[in-house]
Amino acid sequence: MEKESTYLIPISGLALGKHSFQYEVSDEFFSGMDYSEIQHGKVSVNLDIDREETMLVLTFDIEGTVRVMCDRCADEFDLPIESNQVFYIKLGTENAEESDDVMVMPADQHDFDLTSLIYEFIILSIPMHRVHPEGECNQEVIDMLNGMQEAAEEDEESIDPRWAALKDIELNDK
Repeated sequence: MEKESTYLIPISGLALGKHSFQYEVSDEFFSGMDYSEIQHGKVSVNLDIDREETMLVLTFDIEGTVRVMCDRCADEFDLPIESNQVFYIKLGTENAEESDDVMVMPADQHDFDLTSLIYEFIILSIPMHRVHPEGECNQEVIDMLNGMQEAAEEDEESIDPRWAALKDIELNDK
């Protein structure tokens, strides 16, 4: 994705101490991400940065909704999300990733692009099992799935007569 000035924080001009930033993430943000499973959403990102001499502590508070597909009925719905994440940037001599939540960047770097971090934290806030709230699934699809389930169970109970004779065979395992 191209760097957007909207999600850049000025590292070199940031004084020591606490700073706050707020971002509104919308459909345009998601459509700009390559291969994003999310295309629609409205998410507020509140970022608090504590700038220290050799490190920045970024605290993200994320809240909003994203449009996802229901795992039960396959209809799309707006899923509420909420997340609090902390990320550390150490100022050093070269770019490096120490762990999932700590990276090192050159102390003389002028700015830092938050785009990938914001996207990653939004994706991480989506639960593994995504279903409509109770009673809001597409009832036609649910009825069709239940009918298919019942038909499959009936098929298991009725055995082809050609194979039924095999049930009477005794095997000697001695």
